[in-house]
Amino acid sequence: MNTPVKPAADIGKGLFHTPFWLAPEKNVFANRSTRFKELADAEHSGWRDYLNLLAAVCAAQQAVADGRDIAAPARGQGKTVLPEAGQGGVPSEFFAVFTALLDEVQGKIPAAAAQETERLKKLGRADAEVLAGRVLAGSTQADDRAAEIWVQAALQIVWTAWAGRLNENDVPPTEADTRTHCPCCGSEAVGSVVLIRSDLNGFRYMHCPLCNSRWNVLRAKCPTCGDAGAMRIQQFEGPDGLPPAYAAANAESCNACRTYRKLYRQDKQQYADPVADDLATLGLDIMVGEAGYERGGANPFLLAEE
Repeated sequence: MNTPVKPAADIGKGLFHTPFWLAPEKNVFANRSTRFKELADAEHSGWRDYLNLLAAVCAAQQAVADGRDIAAPARGQGKTVLPEAGQGGVPSEFFAVFTALLDEVQGKIPAAAAQETERLKKLGRADAEVLAGRVLAGSTQADDRAAEIWVQAALQIVWTAWAGRLNENDVPPTEADTRTHCPCCGSEAVGSVVLIRSDLNGFRYMHCPLCNSRWNVLRAKCPTCGDAGAMRIQQFEGPDGLPPAYAAANAESCNACRTYRKLYRQDKQQYADPVADDLATLGLDIMVGEAGYERGGANPFLLAEE
C-alpha cells in the first residue's frame, strides 16, 4: 500500500499540532440563523423581533452564498492575506451579492424591514458601492443606519467566501501581541470562543465578524494589551431566569488597559456563536461598561444610535 506524501508545509507539525488559523465553517450562516432563532425563542422582550429578523438575514446569506461561485481575490499586499477591509475597497462582487440578498429575503421579513429592502433595491451600482465603502471604512452617516445590516450581510458573504478558499498554510501566525485583528481581512475580532472539538478542546480562538475566520490566542493573556496579570473573568449578575445564552458568555476584563472582550464557552453552550450570542447577552456589556471598561470588538449587527 502506498503511503500518502504530506505537503512540505505540513511536515514537522507533529501529532499535537494546534492550528493558528481555522477557516470559516461551510454552513456558518445557516448555523448562525438557527442560533438566532434559538436565542429569539428564549428572549421575552421586544428584542426578540430583531433576533428573529437576523435569523432571516443569516438564512438568506447562506442561500446566496450557496448559489454563487465567488472567485478568490488577489492576495493582500499588506498586513493581511485577503484584501484589508478597513481600507474601504469595495469588492467587484459586492453589488451582485447585495441585490441577490435583498431578493432572497423578499416575503420572509417584517413589513418595516421590507420597506427598507425595497428602497435599497432602487439604488444603482455606484450608489450602493459608495454606501458599502462607508461601511467598510467605518464612516457611515446617520441616514445609513437602516441600510447597514444589509450591506454588512452582503460584505460578509464575499469575505467569507474568500476565506473559505484558503487553507491553514496560507495564513501564517501573527505576533502574539497583534492578535486582536483578523490575519485574513484585518477586522477586529467580535469576541472569542473556547472550543470543545476533540482535537482543540479548551483552546481559545478569536472570531472575525466579517470573514468568519478564527485564530488562536492564549487564554492566559489579555488579547488587547497582552498583560497576563490583570485579567478578570466576569459573568452577568442579573436576575433569576436569565436567557440561557448568559451561561456561556463571559467578559474578559483587563485592569491594565481597561478593556474587555466577550468570550463564549462551548462546554457551557455547544452552539454558542460570537456574533449571535453577543446580541443576546447585552446585559453583560452594560454591567462591565458601568464598571469602567471599554469594549473591544464591534458586532456588525449591533448598530449604535446616532
